[in-house]
Amino acid sequence: MRVRRSFAAVEPCEHGGRILELSRRLGAQILDFSASINPLGPPPLEDLVLSELKNISHYPDIKYSDFREAAASFVGVDPENIVPGNGSSEIIRIFSEVCLEDDEIALIPAPTFGEYETQSRLAGARIVKTDLGVEAPRALDSVFDEPLLRDAKAAFFCNPNNPTGKLTEREELIRLAERCESRGVFLLLDEAFIELSDPDQSLADLAPDMESLVVMRSLTKSFGVPGLRLGFAVTNRWLADIMNRARIPWSISSIASAVAVHLLKDEEFLERSRESIIKELEWLTGALRSIGLRPLRSSTNFILVDVKDTGLGSGELADRMLNEGILIRDCRSFGLDGYVRVAVRRRDENERLILAFKNVLEAR
Repeated sequence: MRVRRSFAAVEPCEHGGRILELSRRLGAQILDFSASINPLGPPPLEDLVLSELKNISHYPDIKYSDFREAAASFVGVDPENIVPGNGSSEIIRIFSEVCLEDDEIALIPAPTFGEYETQSRLAGARIVKTDLGVEAPRALDSVFDEPLLRDAKAAFFCNPNNPTGKLTEREELIRLAERCESRGVFLLLDEAFIELSDPDQSLADLAPDMESLVVMRSLTKSFGVPGLRLGFAVTNRWLADIMNRARIPWSISSIASAVAVHLLKDEEFLERSRESIIKELEWLTGALRSIGLRPLRSSTNFILVDVKDTGLGSGELADRMLNEGILIRDCRSFGLDGYVRVAVRRRDENERLILAFKNVLEAR
């Protein structure tokens, strides 16, 4: 009873990507469609990682100067505007701890990524949810209406949104950022999937000149390196300095930091990735429709699928797919019963997904 109440009361956030745990438990190889990672996988990194091993007897640069310079160059800002992080999750944690205090309101649209709520609750905030819409996403002016912004201390928005795959255009996001700015509401704009969608819709270039905007990027998703845990935020110098002070010292390993510098120079890889995703997204969407499922329109490397007409609950469907060696995301964890989310992967893997769905649906 002596621990902080907000920590004792918080529920764990549910995630996809539990492939190693489930493979060990089932004693079989599983194809992971539950985690939305770059389907091309990472560029070659073996030589870089091996060469960096010589530095593991030393602490990493606590300021991550090379990482910050590479990230700044990547998005077109100054290194002083960059907050490096051990994946997006650390950035969300730092933002929540810096910008929220006990009983202040965190405004979170639903459905969306669960860590916004988890980290805000850990910071002691009260959560107010606003309906984002699923089948017909609502305009941001109504999702974040005036009464909600008036009472909030911080707000979160994911673009493209997880799990719906909806991409919001830059002009609409600028209006939201300006409204938050005028009311003193901190806005965390999560662009974890923007590099695999349409980076022209990013607001990273505007963040240094705004007092309340923090834009977050994930190298995990963009470059297919979830095991290395890499991300960064872009914001004004004052807030970046505070967030960097709040970050746990040496939270990013020297190997991961060196990989980040290398990856952020490889824009050609990201261009190839987007081309592959566009092609496979179209193919997979059509294939899902052809077997009687109802995929929603997506602008990134995953698809939200309405499975209510199958006669199977989303949890039961996910369990049956696991028996076929395929891990998909049961979206009840997003508050969406009757929906699953599937990643867009390579063609041969996408064909295996469709075959597994066919087997499950025919065996009903």
